[in-house]
Parts: sequence; C-alpha cells; structure tokens
Amino acid sequence: MSDAPAAQEQHERIAEFCAAMDFSVGITLGRSNQGEVRRFSADGLDLAIKTPSGSGPLKWLRRQSLLREYRTYRRLEGLDGFARCHGLFEGRFLVLDYIYGEDFRRDRLNNAEDFFSELLRSIQAMHARGVAHGDLKRKSNLRIDRFGKPVILDLGTAVLRREQPGWLNRRIFEFARQTDLNAWVKLKYGGYTNVSAEDRHYLKRSSLERSLSWLRGRFGT
Repeated sequence: MSDAPAAQEQHERIAEFCAAMDFSVGITLGRSNQGEVRRFSADGLDLAIKTPSGSGPLKWLRRQSLLREYRTYRRLEGLDGFARCHGLFEGRFLVLDYIYGEDFRRDRLNNAEDFFSELLRSIQAMHARGVAHGDLKRKSNLRIDRFGKPVILDLGTAVLRREQPGWLNRRIFEFARQTDLNAWVKLKYGGYTNVSAEDRHYLKRSSLERSLSWLRGRFGT
C-alpha cells in the first residue's frame, strides 16, 4: 500500500498550521543573517521552522535564499545525516524535523571513530547528489542526535552543481566540496595537525581558503 495519501494529508495539515501560525510564539533555536529558526509542535511532529527576517529588498533576497535551501533539501531527500524536510510553505516557512540531541563537541562523542566515519559518508553522499555545504567548520552546523549520530544542519549557503555546469559553477562547487572535506578533517582532529596518513589525502587547503580562515579569525566574520 502506498504511503502517498498519508504523506499528502500530513503535508496539507502542516500547510494549515503554517497559514495560521504565530511565528513569535515558537521556541527560538537560532538566528543568522538569513533569518530565524524556531521550534513548534504540529500534527504530532516536533518541527524546526525557518523564516527570513528583515524587510524590503533584504527580506526578498533572504526569501530567495530560503527557496534555494528548500531545493537543496529536495536534492538530499532520503539521505542519512540530514533533517527531513516537509516543504516550503507560504513561500516563507521552511519546515524541517527538529533534531533531538546536542550541539557538536568532540568531547561528547562516545565513539568518535564511528561518528566521523558516518559523517564522512554523509558528506560524500551529499557531494554525489551535487550539493556542497561550504560551512561545515562552523560547529553550530553539526549536531549529535540522540543515537550519537551526526546530523548536518543549515544548508542556506550550500552550493548546487548544475545539471550542465559551466566553468564557474564547476570551480565554485569544487572549492566548496573540498572545503567540506577540509572541515571534516578539522572537526575530527581539532585542527590540521597530527592528521593520520589514512585521512591526510582528504586535506587540501587552497590559498583562498587559508585567507578566508585568516579573515574570519582576524575580524570574526
């Protein structure tokens, strides 16, 4: 028996919830330049709902970014290591499953080797779908779920590889893809030193990435 009717019914109920929702009453999970994420319960689901902030042209740009993030989640549908996406509602509410667990910290891992092996598989599967995160070094973009497994969050700055990529899209995607692998090394080892011979081939830091890291450290960007 197909699950499609049940899924459609749930989608419609979430749409009704979003249409009547007072976003201000949700539990704040995070704020960024792109918008705000709050936690809600709806239709028996625990949800994280993201919406753009601001007004005027800036809010319009953020809504376009949210639309691109929704398209990114659609590409990754069914992959382990990412929150389930229920859709983009009202053109401004990106609805995801809330991930139970805790923020990433290396000292909270019960089995670091398994955790990072699973994280690497998720990163490589993401790349195979034509998505590069680009900001995995930010620890707030990684969560440890209640089973101790990694979940990658916040795809708002992800780079999508086009079906027929031009030169620029290929270069940008490849840069972001390698940045993800470098971030995996940094998260696993707490830096870029004492990396095992087995993992060293994942680490290829470009001069641009080094410069951007320096700027972030210097100016807090």
